[in-house]
Amino acid sequence: MFLDERSANLLKLLQHSPISKMKELEAQTGLTRRQIQYGLSKANDWLQFHGYQPIQYNREMGYSFSETIRDEELNVKLTKRNYIFSETDREKVFYLMILLSQEELSVYHFQTITGVSRNTVLKDLKRLKEKNRDISLKIQYSKQDGYVVIGESRTKRYIIERLVHDVLNSPNSDWIMECIWGNHEKQISSIRLQLERAERKLGITFTDERLHELSYLFLCTDQLIGKGEELQADQSWAPFVATEEYKLVEEMTRTNAFQSVWSETENLYAALHLLSMNRTKDISPLKDDEVIQHLLQEIVEEFERLAFVHLKDKEQLCQQLYVHFKPAYYRLRYGLPQMNPMTGRVQKVYPELHHLTKKSLWVLEKEVGCPVSEEEVAYFTIYFGGWLRRQGTTLDDRKRAIVVCPNGIGISNILIYTLRELFPDILFLDVLSVRNAAEYPLSYDLVFSTVHMRTKAALFVVPPILEMQDKHTLRQQVMQELYGYTTESVDVAALLKIISKYATIHEQDQLEKALKSNVYTHTPIITQFSLKEAEKPVLEELLNMQTIQLQQQVSDWKEAIQVAAKPLVDLGTVEERYVDAMIEAIETNGPYVVITPGVAIPHARPEQGVRSLSMSLLKLDEAVDFAPDKPVRLIIILAAVDNDSHLRALIQLTQLLNEPANIEEILSTSDKSVLMEYVHKYSKEEAE
Repeated sequence: MFLDERSANLLKLLQHSPISKMKELEAQTGLTRRQIQYGLSKANDWLQFHGYQPIQYNREMGYSFSETIRDEELNVKLTKRNYIFSETDREKVFYLMILLSQEELSVYHFQTITGVSRNTVLKDLKRLKEKNRDISLKIQYSKQDGYVVIGESRTKRYIIERLVHDVLNSPNSDWIMECIWGNHEKQISSIRLQLERAERKLGITFTDERLHELSYLFLCTDQLIGKGEELQADQSWAPFVATEEYKLVEEMTRTNAFQSVWSETENLYAALHLLSMNRTKDISPLKDDEVIQHLLQEIVEEFERLAFVHLKDKEQLCQQLYVHFKPAYYRLRYGLPQMNPMTGRVQKVYPELHHLTKKSLWVLEKEVGCPVSEEEVAYFTIYFGGWLRRQGTTLDDRKRAIVVCPNGIGISNILIYTLRELFPDILFLDVLSVRNAAEYPLSYDLVFSTVHMRTKAALFVVPPILEMQDKHTLRQQVMQELYGYTTESVDVAALLKIISKYATIHEQDQLEKALKSNVYTHTPIITQFSLKEAEKPVLEELLNMQTIQLQQQVSDWKEAIQVAAKPLVDLGTVEERYVDAMIEAIETNGPYVVITPGVAIPHARPEQGVRSLSMSLLKLDEAVDFAPDKPVRLIIILAAVDNDSHLRALIQLTQLLNEPANIEEILSTSDKSVLMEYVHKYSKEEAE
């Protein structure tokens, strides 16, 4: 008794995945539910005939198969008569035929290769044409040329790269490859031998899948050149002429393994693929590649900061990451696609780790000028997750938190850094606006918000800038929520009384301040390790004589914002609509910008009219009410362009405002130079 191709493939799938549900089988095979059920029924007949246990079905678990059968036992014969292409398979075959074939193709050719009717072929081609509209390629037919693909050569290459990957990783790959490249087996073997030779010379080892993929990509390139489909020159590739990879490709394409004459552009295209394919080994030293070494170090440090973990043996980690990072860097910089079959699983099983890894890769995005794809992020997630497991560190058992403020940017960023220092055992995921928090996809246990909001998680309403007493109170509240107990509070005033009873206190205010600092602060102040802000502007670069104003009074809080923002509007760093956005934010969310008695820091989102990072300050002689119980005399406008670049200056401003005596003296002066002295002092102290 013989088994047909479809039933044999279903058996192979179930051998590799012992338990599969119907939807999974449909997705993997491209078959309909009825076709799968029919194929499994025939497979069970064959199994019972040969003395094997049949495939089992459970409504909850799906289909399961525990036997092991060697492929040669299945007795499958690949012929056009007993193989039935799925709709997905036919699309791949037709598309590759049109892209690669040098002969004029008609409907008859597609019928012959797949064994389906003329109407089915026409329906498939119509569907394929519709899909191509989104990528600026057009499939058209003429009696003279047959079916051809019209469009930009680089787009065609991109499609071929994806098709080759999909075909090689398809359950039905053998038969599709037989249809497209059945008469190129010797050439494929020759190309593979050339690539293995290149591996040895470069001191690298590609993963098995990527070596297989490269062999077929190089064959496809040779076929395209043969039919006159050459790539247009790309000036950004020119520097690669000097690389060892280019020299090896140039030697390779002159051998008998290739039938066409390759231009410099085609050799550069192939060299880029050598550079960008995943590998398991790379003996080239990381230190010789300064750009990549610097990027890797920054990414690792950013991941440490965001996850609040210390990665051990970082030099060894960077060397391991380098093996993957180097090809990923070239893929991103030159727009080469990367497929990762594990992406969905990584996102599902490690959502928080994947999220933090993605955020840490902004360093790479800035360098290459484009977003890092989910597929690439998933690879980095696997590396970071493996390293954390190796050193016995896990993120799974940590409580997860988000930080919320009405605009999700500006002063809220200083809050998350303070909270990370205060609660190192909590995994802080993001700073969000109220609206974004409602749509946030990740799960979380705690919310730290500057405004009251609805949430099922434990909510802690906090001021944007936490003073020592605030930190102490918040720590007590969080400990009570998480662990059901708090540490005993220390009454500093009572402690001072006891001390004064037995000792002479010369500077009571300073002693009280020192005691509070020791009692209330359980973690260090914000550190250079946690911020890495050295390259960002200091406070005195943003607040200067031009952006500081002294005025007697204003009519209301709206005018206060308009006057305070005027220097920035005049300088062109913000648009008028940014001023309107700040006012609208307060009208919608209340006076959340009043961060400490007498001081407000209005701000809005960057896309609402910020042209460049800037800050201005208005000091009033007469207070203006932002709310009945919130009089303000210092209005500091913050115009941030992103989540990070303003943080160093904002930290310095926070340290300045944390001293009540500083605010008192600033409010009592009528001299701008006095304000500038404070700005200069705190810019210098933080830098030291």
